Amino acid sequence: MLVSKICLTGGPCAGKTSALSLIEQELSDMGYKVFIIDEVATRLINAGIKPFGLDAISMMNFEEIMLKHQLIEEEAFEKTANLINKKCVIICDRGIFDIKSFISDNEFDALLKKYNLSKISLMDNYGMVVHMNTAAKGAEKFYTKDNNKARSEGIKDARLRDDKCQQAWSFHNNLKIIDNSTDFNDKLKKVIDSIKNHLGIETRNEKKYLIEINDNVLDILKTMGCVKVKMKQTYLKTNGNYEMRLRKRTIDDDSTYYVTIKKNYKGNEKVVAEEKINRKTYERLLQQREIVNVVEKERLCFVYNDKIYKLDVFKDKTCLLESASDAMVPNFINVIKEVTQDDNYYNINIKNDGISFIKKDKRFI
Repeated sequence: MLVSKICLTGGPCAGKTSALSLIEQELSDMGYKVFIIDEVATRLINAGIKPFGLDAISMMNFEEIMLKHQLIEEEAFEKTANLINKKCVIICDRGIFDIKSFISDNEFDALLKKYNLSKISLMDNYGMVVHMNTAAKGAEKFYTKDNNKARSEGIKDARLRDDKCQQAWSFHNNLKIIDNSTDFNDKLKKVIDSIKNHLGIETRNEKKYLIEINDNVLDILKTMGCVKVKMKQTYLKTNGNYEMRLRKRTIDDDSTYYVTIKKNYKGNEKVVAEEKINRKTYERLLQQREIVNVVEKERLCFVYNDKIYKLDVFKDKTCLLESASDAMVPNFINVIKEVTQDDNYYNINIKNDGISFIKKDKRFI
């Protein structure tokens, strides 16, 4: 049966507890079995294992303990979900990459190396990541430490923690950032709607732009800590009005593989099914199916003003920027034109050497 694992993360006092309760109720009413993995760090701190105060251990030792607990619990819940003859959703109250926001990049890399863990495999083990911004960003009067004994940050530190958390998760392929531009009830509704979109219950709404970049833009992105992901998308021939795609994502020579089936609409895409597969299955599908098109690109993932952006650079240096429909294009990026509803710019219609279009298959228009 369908099992989807979603990480709910964010800065301190973001509203995750309320969101978790609402998610469980909404999805349960829709026939899903909902598993919730409570925040490991809070449980450890409340039990007396903490990186501050009396009898404190080092932050590095604390994060290592947390990593081991998180891995064990996620594996246990995944195995359980796969034994149930029902659609299941696993919601993680924070996940592996929250650890990265508390230690340096080098320390995090060393920790993964110690346990022979792949960065991209860990990241892509979550089907979706929802980041809720701290109340310290735009809803300061509601910020409090009283409702969580493990919370120690003031407003300034909460904002910094929120930024680091966003950056830690920035290269996830399906990251949604929920800000405080609305009241709290609408903030929770945005969380629910984003998860429904991921599960195919509703269509997603994003914008796409043809842009130009130069060395100055690349320097800015580098200072922002953008993450580079090499991507290879192989489109396979189908017999219906849907698209079948194989995707390979690579970071630091480690790769993860997916098969996706989706139906395209003007300006929107509905994901019918997406499944993480192993390399053997990926290669078998490549051999068994006729290939329609292959697209290779480098994706630059970054966060700007609490919005997530995906900048795809093709081999001929043509660039497409994708963002949520309510996100403004960063002021350091020059837009040539918006191409959201231009089917020429669907990846399936782009040749591997860049933006020169192949003959369009009308089934996908």
